[in-house]
Amino acid sequence: MSEYCLFDNLRVVLEEANDSVKKHFDAELLPFGENKKGKRNTITFKEVESLPTSNNVAGSDKRASLKFVNSAPKFELAEDRMYAKGYQGGRAAIPLKLSQNIVVEYEKDTSPAFLFNTIFPPLLRRHLPTENKTLLHASSAVIKGKAFVYCGWSHSGKTNGLLKCLEKGGEYLGDDKVIMDRNGKIHPYPLRINLFGYNFDANPWLIERAYSPMRFKWLNWWNKRANNALEKPWNKGPLRGSWESVAYITKTKLHSRYKPADLGIECAKKATDIEEFKILMNTENVDLGKLSYRLRSVNDDEDYFYKKMKAAVDFLYGPSDIYNDGAEEEKIIKDGLSKCKKVTIGR
Repeated sequence: MSEYCLFDNLRVVLEEANDSVKKHFDAELLPFGENKKGKRNTITFKEVESLPTSNNVAGSDKRASLKFVNSAPKFELAEDRMYAKGYQGGRAAIPLKLSQNIVVEYEKDTSPAFLFNTIFPPLLRRHLPTENKTLLHASSAVIKGKAFVYCGWSHSGKTNGLLKCLEKGGEYLGDDKVIMDRNGKIHPYPLRINLFGYNFDANPWLIERAYSPMRFKWLNWWNKRANNALEKPWNKGPLRGSWESVAYITKTKLHSRYKPADLGIECAKKATDIEEFKILMNTENVDLGKLSYRLRSVNDDEDYFYKKMKAAVDFLYGPSDIYNDGAEEEKIIKDGLSKCKKVTIGR
């Protein structure tokens, strides 16, 4: 059994987990989440040989196999749990009633990435308000004892903002997901840094830390060539399929998650006051109340329980306490932003 202690009052437990799941959680949460003594709320991931089947179903295997809905999930209701089928196979049983001790059972062939990247963040999001904290879709670094935060929609420039701070000698607080409390402090959550090809283009200092220069140059050339070919209107049929394969292979080679230490990046050790909170959007003159609502909506878009599962829960189960009006989360965001030295909006 593996355990990881996060923030003030959360323990994440892996029970009977296989090596691939343990390695994935270790890569993300250690050494930040080293085990500590004391009673805490728990989120337990428990591996089982298989989960029972249910006839109470939303979605189907046939529909999920169609190319144009390739990521369409399948959900099965069993009493107070929803079985969610992973994109690469395997199912996880998500409880529809929240408690201080949540158990998620999953089948042994379930992808570790599905468990950590898809199932865990919504559960963490629901725990954090009990500590007067909130999860934000943002990236953050510390420069000279002050935190700089870049918050916004996917691919809006959060990681590039973070990398510019790190290039100046900043310390890493978090990428894509950061934790803010109602006193306007960012708490370290140093998951692996999520880098795409365009991040390397904008930050060439990273290339030599992650690749040999020739390997990066070769991958980048093929990636751009494939994407340019896919934009041609005449490029259809088998030829297009070949270019799609090249684009996929080179993209996945250029897109990877890196431990900060592997890139020679130092991690911040303590919660830090925010010097500047930058929202990466073009709308101006938004008051804090409306801004907190907007930032919560970005969280909803990143939340698998809302984005993929809510309609199935509403249809098969009815009202569930894993969904709420977001009022407490919005209040924490609003309080936190009010304590920031500077809040800016723009790209």
